Amino acid sequence: MEQDLQARALGLYIHIPWCLTRCPYCNFYALPYSKAAFEDYYALILMHKALVLPMLDQPLTSVYFGGGTPSLLSSEMITEIIEDLPLADDAEITLEVNPIQITSPWVAKLHKSPINRLSLGIQSMFDDELIYLGRKHHAKEIPEKLRILIDSGFENISGDLIYGLPHSSVDTLKKNLDKFLSLPLTHLSCYLLELDQEGKLAADRKLLPEDEKLEAQYKLIRHTLNDAGYRQYEISNFALPGRESRHNLLYWKGDDFLALGASASGYFRGIRYQNPPDLSAYRLQVNSGKALGDEDPAQNEESDYIMMRLRLTAGLNLREFRARFGKDFFANREDHLRRMMQLGFLLKEGDILRLSSKALFISNAVIGEIL
Repeated sequence: MEQDLQARALGLYIHIPWCLTRCPYCNFYALPYSKAAFEDYYALILMHKALVLPMLDQPLTSVYFGGGTPSLLSSEMITEIIEDLPLADDAEITLEVNPIQITSPWVAKLHKSPINRLSLGIQSMFDDELIYLGRKHHAKEIPEKLRILIDSGFENISGDLIYGLPHSSVDTLKKNLDKFLSLPLTHLSCYLLELDQEGKLAADRKLLPEDEKLEAQYKLIRHTLNDAGYRQYEISNFALPGRESRHNLLYWKGDDFLALGASASGYFRGIRYQNPPDLSAYRLQVNSGKALGDEDPAQNEESDYIMMRLRLTAGLNLREFRARFGKDFFANREDHLRRMMQLGFLLKEGDILRLSSKALFISNAVIGEIL
């Protein structure tokens, strides 16, 4: 069955849920910033790290600070979190950054930390869209902020783009993409705007483009970025050669990652778990000496593995599946798989099973058929 657990890569995710202001479309666990509460949370993170350290029996290939707004951490805080971690020589250490924080003095301090990859919440290069999304930076500021980062030695920089906004079209997206491609970004994550039924923008769900128009926007992203030299390696992610997010690949490949912070999820030695999405409950977990949150009762490792692997354009390796789960992938799935292949949604090339290009936008439905 489960084989060679030690051979898997291992990463660490650190969730910083504090935000100066909360974006109206965001569904992540986040809290309004206060200096005292933030410093108390930081102390909890250090305590939690001390509980996790004995479990790190191999070098970390990646560390990822996500949020929230993890760039609220000072350079000194980041260094203290990382300094006693066992890191691989080429470990990727990513910090998500709110563009409004990027100034020359701030970047100079950040450069003294071990951070070597940045992920910027740019979201759009048009101010009207930024205002709608609740972002506080202005599009015209982004080129200069990127120049500051690059002049300070940060070369591996990812940018987020959100598409499918109300009243958006292929034409407006094309202009946005052109502006993104003028920026010195090594990686782009392109996310479809999803409005929660209970969220602040719920009433705008009726204003979102129809599915056919959203699919056209997605196709435009794929073709435009491919023509510009960005390789699509996952449904929503594009990178210049060698600049794929190593940390996110841990998730999609079914490798191991531990998690620090309230609401953060981890996957370690075949167990998927989540720390409490509540600050008081998280404090109780850490104070009780519990390194891992509660195991997900709905966990199905095989289903998770299939779903994540098929998000990758590299697809799912059938031999690796058999080695990991001790059975043939086609067993009890043959009829569903054959139907998806006949419809042109799935491709089998030797030992590789992958989604076809026309299945990428409707990947959830296709993968759901297989599961």
